[in-house]
Amino acid sequence: MLAMQYSVRLPTDYTTEEVQKRVSRRGPMFDGYPGLAHKFYLYDEDAHIYAPLYLWETSQAAGDFLMDSLFGDVVKDFGRPRVRSWQILEFGYGPSEQPPLHMHAEVDKVGYKQPLTDLKARETDRHQKILSSEGLFAHMVLLDPDRWEISHCSFWSDKDQTIKSEADSVYDFRVIPEN
Repeated sequence: MLAMQYSVRLPTDYTTEEVQKRVSRRGPMFDGYPGLAHKFYLYDEDAHIYAPLYLWETSQAAGDFLMDSLFGDVVKDFGRPRVRSWQILEFGYGPSEQPPLHMHAEVDKVGYKQPLTDLKARETDRHQKILSSEGLFAHMVLLDPDRWEISHCSFWSDKDQTIKSEADSVYDFRVIPEN
């Protein structure tokens, strides 16, 4: 699996309501999209950034999306954003059946001397422990082998239930529901 995200700093006159309308209008266009495992519509209200996060079954499906008119509409509306991608080391659903309202992400460097097998074992163990957290909808561990960064993304039904961060770099987003 592959995670992919782009971020768009919205025009100052683009309202939160317009973000919600965009998600409601465009969300159904992704239903049944080949190779798309999941899509989270993320919004940082303070920075006024729209940053959808896609989970793809294959890198080919992710690449096909970038050449599709759905991504072309983003380019037309906001300009061509930088697109980041990560290898998904771990992904799983937590106990919450409520749709997520909050995404919490932590990013850390992978030390150049750290054996990757040790990293994988530690991250798998941490991931399994997080999966039982009350209020957790889903959690994933991502690896960027270009920057050698490890990221933890967790999706929560309530922002107050977010686990304490252990990383230096932390990001929080509101998850916009499709309807």
